[in-house]
Amino acid sequence: MVMKKTAFTISLLFVPLLLAEKMPSVVNSPKPNILIIMTDDHGRWALGEYDKRIQTPNIDHLAEHGVRFDQAISPVPVCSAARASLMTGRIPSQHGVHDFLSDTDGLVQDWLANEYLLSEALQDLDYRVGLFGKWHASSESWKPAAGFDRWLSYDIRQVSWLNKYQHSGTVHFSRDGVHETHTGVQARFLTEEAVRFIDEKEGQPFAIFLNFIEPHFPFDGLPERLVERYRPIAREIVAAGGSSTLHRSNFTTEVVAEHEEQVAQYLAAITLVDEQVGRINDALEGRNLLENTLIIFTADHGHLTGQYGLYGKGNGSFPQNLYQESIDIPFIITGPSSLVRGGQIRNEFVNLCDLFPTIIEATGGNIDKHSYNGPGISLLPYIRGNRSIDFRSYQFAEYGNARMIHDGRWKLVRFYPQEPGTAPTDYWFDLVHPLGETRPTLPPSADHQATFNEALETHFSKYENETHSGRYIWKQPPFNRMEPWRKKAP
Repeated sequence: MVMKKTAFTISLLFVPLLLAEKMPSVVNSPKPNILIIMTDDHGRWALGEYDKRIQTPNIDHLAEHGVRFDQAISPVPVCSAARASLMTGRIPSQHGVHDFLSDTDGLVQDWLANEYLLSEALQDLDYRVGLFGKWHASSESWKPAAGFDRWLSYDIRQVSWLNKYQHSGTVHFSRDGVHETHTGVQARFLTEEAVRFIDEKEGQPFAIFLNFIEPHFPFDGLPERLVERYRPIAREIVAAGGSSTLHRSNFTTEVVAEHEEQVAQYLAAITLVDEQVGRINDALEGRNLLENTLIIFTADHGHLTGQYGLYGKGNGSFPQNLYQESIDIPFIITGPSSLVRGGQIRNEFVNLCDLFPTIIEATGGNIDKHSYNGPGISLLPYIRGNRSIDFRSYQFAEYGNARMIHDGRWKLVRFYPQEPGTAPTDYWFDLVHPLGETRPTLPPSADHQATFNEALETHFSKYENETHSGRYIWKQPPFNRMEPWRKKAP
């Protein structure tokens, strides 16, 4: 196992004096500030860059002046596991978080105890590091995780876990481990707190993880002024109906009567986040910090909002799904001209693990590739505008005992059985088929199947360990009651 604090060798790189001369006078360090904005359950399809009926002008502005990656995915379509992958640069079969974690799970106190977190790496590079909003990468998230100078997350010790998902009303928080409440629109509060963190100290670069719970369930409680924009067009954006070969896991009926209202609320939540993006962008610009801040906008994973008649993410079906709508995420990077060549739309196969090495390299650090064994690749050459020649040929994802590989056309989803010696079950999909992933298709040629099989097995053999491997998910500690691989088929 890769041990904490020894996983990476981080060294400061030479920064040309010319760059320092261009820095804003209020910041003494030539290092870029870092702002990571992460939404929750946000499918890539639900963004104005991909559907002009969806109102996200501030996020669109980031994309137009930065780099938009159109083939980005989450390595796992569930909250805790995806966030753990962002913070470690490693996949679930390495860090051991495979499903969403319960704050009250007393079996494991710190799921990432042996991991070297991105927050720790940034602290070691002399950054002030703050988290505002959702953490969810370990149990007891009211306790600050390693590497954070400021911690404003949720405190469920006195309330239900659903409280943190309230878009408005009174929400219970933990500020550096101390309980407090806030009444109002949660997203606005988190944004205001992030701006206060920016103002706390000059001369030292900051790194902010601004993690909104929007557009996560519940699909109510959003500002009416936003919801009413989408009610007339909700069915045009995502029509009711649809089916697939998978069973629902989170609804008892096959018809959701309030489909249009759920879509309207979901999209209103995204527009609410967009307003916060504009607010913090203005705050940076007004402080003469925008030109020296690397901004990353992304999501933990995608979301099914009625597609295939399903609602949720990977655990919205039984068995668990790896639909494109569940794994495709928005992925936008903008920032200083020394780091980002704006106006690009790129199609490299990228994923959340790539942010770890990208951010470390952008902030003047260097990852020791002999000790870092995650699959992440620094995207710094590509956001600078370099042409990619030898990048990934495939996308990979996993969820429990299910693994996925696709090349943009053909997609293989493989389920490993619990019984030793039993062959896995494979499902093939043609991603250009007009019915999408409604049902599996006939597989491609034998040669194509063999190539995919070798690539899938090679990838996960390299990036897994037996202790945490999803192939042996039944040996992992139980997390909660929603684990789809522990359920019985209806």
